[in-house]
Amino acid sequence: MGNLFCPNSHQTKINQEERALLDCKLCRDKIKKYIKSLEQKASLKKEKAKEALKNKNRDKAKLYMRQSKMYQEQIKVSDGQLDMIETQITQIESAQNQKDVFTVLKEGNNVLKKLQEEVNVEKLEEISDDLNELKEKNDEITQFFKERGIEENEEELDDELNKLISSVQKEDAKVDLPSANKENIEENENEIEENKNKKVLVEA
Repeated sequence: MGNLFCPNSHQTKINQEERALLDCKLCRDKIKKYIKSLEQKASLKKEKAKEALKNKNRDKAKLYMRQSKMYQEQIKVSDGQLDMIETQITQIESAQNQKDVFTVLKEGNNVLKKLQEEVNVEKLEEISDDLNELKEKNDEITQFFKERGIEENEEELDDELNKLISSVQKEDAKVDLPSANKENIEENENEIEENKNKKVLVEA
């Protein structure tokens, strides 16, 4: 119910924390000034006590010393208060620092959870289904073109390719040459030798 009347409760809370810290620091400074004032008053009473002793007025000197001591007691109390304020300031600042760290860790954890939610099995299944759907559409498009004569063109292309393969195979085939007759070769060699001998006899 309170949130209905305080839509900016989070911001208000932050302002209250900052205000509390500011109030502590203001109080600390005020106590320091108060202690300084007490120290001055105590010192002044002590000086008056010295003057009274010089004037041989012991009772008045004792009164001034009593007042000086009262100021000193107040200084001790104020010092205790100052220590408490300083401790509280330190604790608030430390708590704020811890809160900042907690906030950063919490935000980082939320981001990590969000990323993990975006990458999960269900998402991957959706992507797989989308890919299958795209494949089915592509198959439909392929079938569409096949039904309109593209398949015949593919068959013609296959026929031309087969003819080219046959042509290459024929070119690579070895040509069988006719074997030479050994007897004819020997006869030709004998005739050449006889002609050489006849030529020698004629020249002689």
